[in-house]
Amino acid sequence: MIRIRDLHRIYRVGVEEIHALRGVSIDIGRNEMVAIMGASGSGKSTLMNTLGCLDRPTSGTYELDGKEVSKMSSTELAHVRNEMIGFVFQSFELLSRQSALANVELPLVYSRKSLSPKARIAMAEEALGRVGLSDRMDHTPSQLSGGQTQRVAIARALLNSPRILLADEPTGNLDSQTTEDVLRLFRSLHAEGQTIIIVTHENDVASYCQRVIRLRDGQVIADCPAHEDEGVRLAGGAR
Repeated sequence: MIRIRDLHRIYRVGVEEIHALRGVSIDIGRNEMVAIMGASGSGKSTLMNTLGCLDRPTSGTYELDGKEVSKMSSTELAHVRNEMIGFVFQSFELLSRQSALANVELPLVYSRKSLSPKARIAMAEEALGRVGLSDRMDHTPSQLSGGQTQRVAIARALLNSPRILLADEPTGNLDSQTTEDVLRLFRSLHAEGQTIIIVTHENDVASYCQRVIRLRDGQVIADCPAHEDEGVRLAGGAR
């Protein structure tokens, strides 16, 4: 699904060069559930932005589902983001005055698919049903719990049947019980065949994944099955 080779990202701040990514090479297969971890400044946010086609690498290649995206135009990248990647954010990014149904329907308004309003609503209702919110469709975010709000965001991300679900600290604003509920939902979606990448700094969140990729100073320092990750941490390989 994802093939990255020798990826570099350099930011220039005045005369200073900041090397956010330094030769990252990773593969992520279809129907994997992967955690990307690292401390602040490790490069995980830059890698996430690259995977999500929100940022371009300075050099290296990025193939998504067999398509080379690192050289695409801005318009082409926008279509990839809308049709191939579902985004879930820590802060939910929902419209506060709109219902759950309206929030979930929104990506279809900007889609290249020619759908009637009735068809868009039907798709949004189906997506909300998948995350267990069929009875909360008319509620606004302020009328929902934190976990329910995140479920709305996940339903919106699933609307266009994305190849990849990319979640950025998706449980950062949730309590421990709600975090567990959301992670169980991710695991259930993965069991249905969804490819999921979770960017997180929490080891408990990473333990729900099949595999953990750890970054430090813009480089991959560990890439192993989740059940082996604790040994990597205890051995000091993931400080």
